[in-house]
Amino acid sequence: MNHDVVVERKEAVAWVRVDGAHGNALTPQLVRSVARAFDEAEADPGVAAIALTSSARNFCTGAELSLLKRVADDPLADDNFDDLGSIYDLFCRIQDSPLPTVAGVGGKVLGAGINLALCCDVRIVADDVLIRGFGASGVHPGGGHLRMLERALGAQRAAQLGLFGAVYDAAEAVSSGFALRAVPRAELESATLEVAQGAGGDPALSRRVTASLRASRGDVVTPRAAVTIERAAQIWSLGRRTYP
Repeated sequence: MNHDVVVERKEAVAWVRVDGAHGNALTPQLVRSVARAFDEAEADPGVAAIALTSSARNFCTGAELSLLKRVADDPLADDNFDDLGSIYDLFCRIQDSPLPTVAGVGGKVLGAGINLALCCDVRIVADDVLIRGFGASGVHPGGGHLRMLERALGAQRAAQLGLFGAVYDAAEAVSSGFALRAVPRAELESATLEVAQGAGGDPALSRRVTASLRASRGDVVTPRAAVTIERAAQIWSLGRRTYP
């Protein structure tokens, strides 16, 4: 496993801990490491759930700035298109996981970092969490962001965060539906583990129930279709964006 992601077993829970640069800013290398961590966890027949957390103070500060600058220069170049797409692939991959997923979220959660949290079935936030969408960056949302907001938060809260530049603290994260509950920062890992262990000690049953939940979502727009819907507008916005 790469140094930027660590996987450990805690009874029937696979703990995926992200320790990337710049507050876990998303890069192709980092997201591929996270995807490999999920592969490893899912291949272990003794795992009944996955917990996704950060070793850094911030859960995820969105896509890495140098990547966005490079994509803005030529959004349709094969390497740029594929590298940005690898981040979106991770979001789809987590939502399609055969295992139930819990995110322990603290510190800053910005732009595409919101996607990383919303990919998981349940979110626990620390009392220092700060959630801000794409608006401040001047870039159109990507990665299925708007679909995930609407599904988790409902229409008005999704509009508040996605359209009107709202910034959520821990209390608003819970009241909006972004998080199940908020806990003191020192209790974030234990609270996340508590939820994950609720999947029980029967991994085969956990996977069957998770498959049924995935099949019964009833989404009109699938995760990958949502990525496609947003992508053309995001490419347009990246071409207009001026980076320092």
